[in-house]
Amino acid sequence: MHDKINLRVALPATHRDYEFWVPLDLTVSQAASLASRLLGRREPALWQATGEEDLVLLDRFSPRDGELLNPNETIRALRATGDLADGTRVALA
Repeated sequence: MHDKINLRVALPATHRDYEFWVPLDLTVSQAASLASRLLGRREPALWQATGEEDLVLLDRFSPRDGELLNPNETIRALRATGDLADGTRVALA
């Protein structure tokens, strides 16, 4: 899957990670919305999509750990800078 990246999305309400293949040309905002809507269907008692979700980088080895990702940046651009790679853990916020 050359045009997608595998992200581990942490959902704090469930204390679990969910894997998503995200198209590289989506913005962070679009990726957050997609993951949120899917998780809202999977875990309706614990998560409800609002359309205003953000993604937070969860990488204890990165100086950006805990930072909100720029919602207007593309996933491709964040991969190119090394902020995202296959298996990167992010959280919905």
